[in-house]
Amino acid sequence: NNADKLILQNTKDTIQRSSICHSATVMANSFMYAGTTSDEFLRENVEWLGRATNWAKFTATASLGCIHNGHEKEALNLMSSYLPKDTTAGSAYSEGGGLYALGLIHANHGREITEYLLGQ
Repeated sequence: NNADKLILQNTKDTIQRSSICHSATVMANSFMYAGTTSDEFLRENVEWLGRATNWAKFTATASLGCIHNGHEKEALNLMSSYLPKDTTAGSAYSEGGGLYALGLIHANHGREITEYLLGQ
């Protein structure tokens, strides 16, 4: 992978207050690392990601699906903290993003997740 993490870091540090730029940086990260399973930037910037609200939260969670695209075996385990649970009510945006991420991870090669997604 030849993506330059420093570009993302500098962009993040420059746009602290803009929600549009926040979402754009998260999306750029997901495109730069699509299919690589390298979510290091997101893990290192959890506090910054935590500032996301509503659709930005959906986008941040769903971006994991792009990054982990094609890696179905650990998908449910990876996304478990973002998926809807019967016991507690979480953020609808984060949970929706988690379901969308599962769809992206399994896109074009994961029929077994279809039942799970339809059951949600």
